This record gives sequence, C-alpha cells and structure tokens, in this order.
Amino acid sequence: MINDKLKTFQEIRQTAGIGAAINFFRHRLVQKIRGRINYQNWWQKNRIKPQEIEAARSAIATWQYHPTFSILLPVYNVKPQWLEAAIKSVEQQIYPHWELCIADDNSTLPEIKKIIQQNQAKDKRIKSIFREKNGNISAASNTALTLATGDYIALLDHDDELAINALFEVAKLLQTHPEADFIYTDEDHINLNNKHIEPAFKPAWSPEYFESQMYTCHLGIYRTELIKKIGGFRSEYDGAQDYDLVLRLTEKTQKIYYIPKILYHWRTLKTSSASGLQGKPWAFQQGKKALTAMLERSDDSGTVEEHPKFPGVFRVRRHIKHPFKISIIIPSAGKQISHETGEFCLLEACIESILDQSTYRYLEIIIVDGYDIPEPVLARLESKIKLVRDTNPFNFSHRINLGAAAASGEMLLLLNDDTTVLTPDWLESLLQFAQQPEIGAVGAKLLFPDGKIQHTGIVILDSVHPMHVFYGYDSLHSGYCLSNIVNRNYLAVTGACLMMRNALFQQLGGLDETFPLNYNDVDLCLKAHQAGYRNLVTPYAQLNHYGSASRCHQRVNPAERQKFAQKWAPYLEQLGGDPYYNPNFDQTNPNFEL
Repeated sequence: MINDKLKTFQEIRQTAGIGAAINFFRHRLVQKIRGRINYQNWWQKNRIKPQEIEAARSAIATWQYHPTFSILLPVYNVKPQWLEAAIKSVEQQIYPHWELCIADDNSTLPEIKKIIQQNQAKDKRIKSIFREKNGNISAASNTALTLATGDYIALLDHDDELAINALFEVAKLLQTHPEADFIYTDEDHINLNNKHIEPAFKPAWSPEYFESQMYTCHLGIYRTELIKKIGGFRSEYDGAQDYDLVLRLTEKTQKIYYIPKILYHWRTLKTSSASGLQGKPWAFQQGKKALTAMLERSDDSGTVEEHPKFPGVFRVRRHIKHPFKISIIIPSAGKQISHETGEFCLLEACIESILDQSTYRYLEIIIVDGYDIPEPVLARLESKIKLVRDTNPFNFSHRINLGAAAASGEMLLLLNDDTTVLTPDWLESLLQFAQQPEIGAVGAKLLFPDGKIQHTGIVILDSVHPMHVFYGYDSLHSGYCLSNIVNRNYLAVTGACLMMRNALFQQLGGLDETFPLNYNDVDLCLKAHQAGYRNLVTPYAQLNHYGSASRCHQRVNPAERQKFAQKWAPYLEQLGGDPYYNPNFDQTNPNFEL
C-alpha cells in the first residue's frame, strides 16, 4: 500500500509538480476524514428505530408469504466473542422464519464447540455439524448447506454481524418479487471499537462492474434450489468462493434484485478481507482464476488482467470477434484555437491523433460540416476523410444522424472534434463491449488537457438532472469504490465519445433532433436502457477533451431541459431513480457523497 502511494505521488509530481502531488494527497485525506464523520452521522440518523421494529413485526403478521432463510455459518477458530456476536445478530432478527446452519471446520479451540452447543440448546432453529477434518471455507460452507431446508440461503462469516432488520428487508422485497433468485444489499464495516465505518453503497446489478470486482459481497441471499443445482461452493476457489459462486449463479438467472440498505456489518480484523489488501492477499489470485473460468464457460473468449495498483481488481478483455469496421462521425466547423504551443485546428489535431495513435485500423472518418471548415484545412484532410455537408443551422443531433446515414461501418463512434487520443488501444477497449448484443452505448474516460476529469460517467439525479461524476477531479482519483478506474455501468455516457452498433443506433431512431445541443446523448442512452440494453464507461479508453471548445460555452437551453424532464421523468420514476447511483447518496451531488 505504501509503495502504491509513493508511486502515485511520483507520477503526479512528474506530470504536474510537487505542489499538485501534495494537494492530491491532502485532498484525499480530507475526503477520507470527512467521509468517516459524515457516515457516523448518517448511521446514527438512519439506523432502525424501536418504533420501526414494532411496525416491521406488525407488517410480518399481515404477509401471506413467509419464506424461510437458511443462514450458512462456517466456523473455524474464531475468537469466542466474535462468534457469540455473530450468532446473537441472527437470534435478534426481527423476521423469525430462519434457521442457522453452523458447520464447524474442526476447530482446535475448545470454546467453539461449547458456544455452538449452548446456543443450539436455547433455540431449535440453530443446527450444527462438527466436521472431523479441516477442509477450509468452501468445504465447511457445503457442509452447512446440507443442513439447509429454507427457501433461500444467506451467507454469514463467523466474525461478522447481520443488521437486526436484514432478513425482514429481504422478506419484504420477496412479497412483491417472489421470483427473485439472488438479492444483495449494502454493507459497512465495524472496527474493534464497534464503530460503523467504510460503508459500501452499491449500484443495482451491474455485470461489467461485477467483472471488475466482487462488489455485491454481503449481504448475499440466494435461492437454495439454484445454489444446490450449480453444485454449491468449489474448494479450488477458496478465498474467492463467493465470487465464483455468483459468477456461476448469474449465468443461470437474471432475476437479481438489490436492497439499498446497510444490512450487513463486516468486522475489520487483520485476518479478514474487510481489513483491506493485507487480509487475504492470496484470495485475489483466486478471483482472477474464477473470472478466467467464467470466460472459459462463455462463448466470448478473452483474458483477465489484475489491476497494477489495486489487488483484487480486474480487467476482463474479451477478444474482438471479427474485424468490425468503425465509422467515426465528427461534426466540426474546423475551429482554430490558441494553445501554449501555438495556434492549431481542433479537427486536424483530432484526426491526426486517431490516425497516428490508434492501433485499430479498420475505420473510416466521416466529417459533417456546415460549410464552415476553411478550404485549406479541407484540402489537407481530403484524402483521410469522407465529407458530409449540412446547410441547416447547427444541430448536433441532425449532423450525427447525417453522418450515420453515410456510414458503412458496423460500429458507429460519435466523437467531438476537440478530442485527441491518449490510449492507443482506445478503439479496441470500446469495441470489446460494443460488439456484445446486450450492450448499448459505450463511453470513454475524457480528461481536460490539465489532467482533470471531464467525463467518467453520467448519473441522473432527482430523475431529471444528468450530471458528470467527479467532474474536475484529478485524473488519478480512483472514484467511489474504484468507480473511475474500472469498467462500470452507468445510465448514460457523453456523446463526445460514444460507440454503439450501427444497427442498434438505427433501431433506436438515432439522436432525437428536437435536442439540437444538449441531452441528445443522454436521451440516446436512456432509449437504449429502456429497450433492455446496458450502457457503460471504460476508463481504458482515454482521450483529451478540450471541452466544448468547438462551440461557445452556453447555459443549457431551458426548453431542452424541460423537454428532457417531460420525456424521461416518468421512466426514471418507474426505475426508482438512477439504478447505478445509490439512493442514499446526496441527490444534488454526482460525486457519491452522503
């Protein structure tokens, strides 16, 4: 960890100076401290109250469906006080229809058996098996699974705790969604002083994000029948057995639901994954192994890479199925701007960077121009581009649609002329996702020339306000739960760099020309999402973006804002808000803060 911080410090110092490096780490420290204080306050305010507990019990009495939960608790040489706390957290559940299935993995501490037997004698819902041979986590979990008779299983580590309303909230969801096969919730950590810290407020089901890291984690609830059908836990993936389990499970079902409430508490012990990278470093190799096995089972071949700075974080690279032709559509006026290196033409710089930097070569560049590009510029670019003219007043949507009509590629790439390529394999990074039939729009990570973030995803707040996450933050800022440095699903991405299959673009009706300047890209992404496709951002495709330099900065047209709200507020309300932005976050702030 220290070496990683030094490496980051040196990287910033070399590119931006020592002052910028110091400010980066000072800002990060302040954020961490503020985050802890904010969460302490949030936890006290949002923890369940006595009157809410009574209301929950009254609600349970009215339900027609009372699913039983089998809580699997594999145990091995845990400190007695933590085991007692774990069992107590189950016994105190508001929802009464559970069974605790304990499998002791041949613990050598004599107190363990005594604690289990004493609790079992007090409550007939507690079952136990004492294994005669130590077999590690998967073997013990499978032994606990043999005791399970409930409709669903829940996983509890022997030193963690369930929130008192954990099973109630899951059973409540099942009243309206009894078809659910997999349910996960938010979680936090509890330190040795019993303080609640480091919450993980998660997005709704995000397959691409899940392939980057095991974000669903705790609390996980799984249909018992399905877990048994896929063979339970596999010992060859010990350390990442839950990750392997969910990867296999989600190949069998898409009936996945999410509860945005803190219902599980990890205890931060030195031997626990909750303590960070030092807890179980070998588990990260097992995670890579589980992802590799997933690819081997898939029709889409590829490779898995570990993140160089963050163990346990991965990049899945799927192979390009065949050489797709990419049509890059660039609306432009051929504007010249001043820079510290002198005057230059944005469009020329953009095209030169594409042709000089890109490792993917099967492409065409379509320029859509309103007779604004200076003739000398056109003369220099003539052999490199296909030119489409538009005599109408500037309308970004119309010009993109004209370019798409002239495109011969299977893939379309919408691109602003004020961008330049930073990562040579940017097109491959976008294409590996755009080629997948379930994917809609794929966006890139865009940086201002000073290294600040311009785009790494768009969230929609209060059902009507699209906003760029972490806008203006340093490029090395990792985001919330590493959101800025891994592939992550978002509801929308910017049209400044957006790849989509040509056929899908046409199916969705292209860009809505009643949004001539703003929201046309978000509108396209929402149309894709509404049609059942997923959108995402990949940070492995990076470009510099001068940021609307090709046209004057102006406030969003109120008519466009109103039209967007009228068109999409009902759908967003139907979704319950942006599914990829946790509702516990401040809905006026796109930076994942409480």
